[in-house]
Amino acid sequence: MMYFGLCNSLGTFQQIMNSILQELLHKRVLANYMDNFIIPAKTMKELEERIICFLKIVEKHNLYFKRLKCDFNMK
Repeated sequence: MMYFGLCNSLGTFQQIMNSILQELLHKRVLANYMDNFIIPAKTMKELEERIICFLKIVEKHNLYFKRLKCDFNMK
């Protein structure tokens, strides 16, 4: 959870997300802006592998998502 109205809180949050997900960002497996994540893939198998990798990293850092706000397999 992030508190709004604090000085530099948005930039700090983005830096944290970038540092946690840097491996995927450098491989261009993931696009991220704040709390929005896009995982592009050409095949369903590739997408599944990338999502699993992403979720493992997220779980390692004790982050979580509201399932109702997540969309999977979108074109």
